[in-house]
Amino acid sequence: MDEIRGFLIIGVVISHTLFDMHYFFRIDMSWIKSPLFTAISDIGAIIFILISGMVSKYSKDNINRGLKLMCVAATVTLVTHIVVPDFVVYAGILHLLAFAIVLHELIKPLLVKIHRIAGLVINILIALLTANLYGREISIFGVTLFKIPDNIMNGGLSYLLGLKIDNITVSSDYYPILPWITFFFMGFYLTDYIERQPLKSFLCKKRCSFLAKAGRNSLLIYLIHQPVVMGILYLISLI
Repeated sequence: MDEIRGFLIIGVVISHTLFDMHYFFRIDMSWIKSPLFTAISDIGAIIFILISGMVSKYSKDNINRGLKLMCVAATVTLVTHIVVPDFVVYAGILHLLAFAIVLHELIKPLLVKIHRIAGLVINILIALLTANLYGREISIFGVTLFKIPDNIMNGGLSYLLGLKIDNITVSSDYYPILPWITFFFMGFYLTDYIERQPLKSFLCKKRCSFLAKAGRNSLLIYLIHQPVVMGILYLISLI
């Protein structure tokens, strides 16, 4: 699975490079707002979160891992607040994974009592119902079941949950708790299927050492890629 994570983190670097070119260096990349590009980005994020859920099921010391990741995520928030105040990352993928890892460890005794099929169905249903939570509605397949009024749940915590807040600008790295945490728990329940042969052999087979190494160092790459990319783009702009 390291190779899959490596492939995905390279995709993140490319995506953020295009974002930087469009918003900071005024190069027309408006197509990055297209439904197709958004869908590709979302699918990549879903797979990455699924894998994180799978790995965390058998990882030791998840509480410490999650708390350390929370500190890293808080640092990302602080740095973006200072450097790019118009695009502060309050609820990025690191924030989500840190919260999910800790929560999953705390409620693991409950999670393991739920049959894997039931766990998958419950999380898929929650994901569908909250897919448009940012639009302040509970809906399924385009049918609105409940509209959340603008005058309630309008604080910062609601933004972390997944609701649109007027005074907060969404950054390119926005993965609120809902619906995204459901994919982490789906990964938790998918692990039993992944453990079966021949799927396990297929996923664990080494094919590309470069991608595998990138996957094992995905957190480091995620943390350093933005300043490196911005520096390279700035130097190119001087030519």
